[in-house]
Amino acid sequence: MEVLGFLRLEVNGGMLTVALSVVLLALLKWYSTSAFSRLEKLGIRHPKPSPFIGNLTFFRQGFWESQMELRKLYGPLCGYYLGRRMFIVISEPNMIKQVLVENFSNFTNRMPHSTMPHAIYHAATRRRPGRMAEEGAEI
Repeated sequence: MEVLGFLRLEVNGGMLTVALSVVLLALLKWYSTSAFSRLEKLGIRHPKPSPFIGNLTFFRQGFWESQMELRKLYGPLCGYYLGRRMFIVISEPNMIKQVLVENFSNFTNRMPHSTMPHAIYHAATRRRPGRMAEEGAEI
């Protein structure tokens, strides 16, 4: 088969299979690691994530123990990945106040969590930007 008239390249089934496999593996590698550069771009320290699972293995000893370990290793502002999703940990009171009070409008749309009690799920810190005006009277 001629790919391009001026190249006169013969392509057989085996060569095509190898080429498509290489392209597929390259795309798979890119997809498995492409989300893991966001924390570095923000300048937030974090443990090195594994492809596809992120830092899931970091949490083997338990969630709270791992959070304390993160703070010890990476400081009061650090991050991690669970799968391709990025999480930022803030453990300094002044930074928490700045995020939750002074710059609240920049940090809305937090991740919904199915195990949260109803009262916490609908708390002010979980509000969505479009619903702030209509729910503002409830606070």
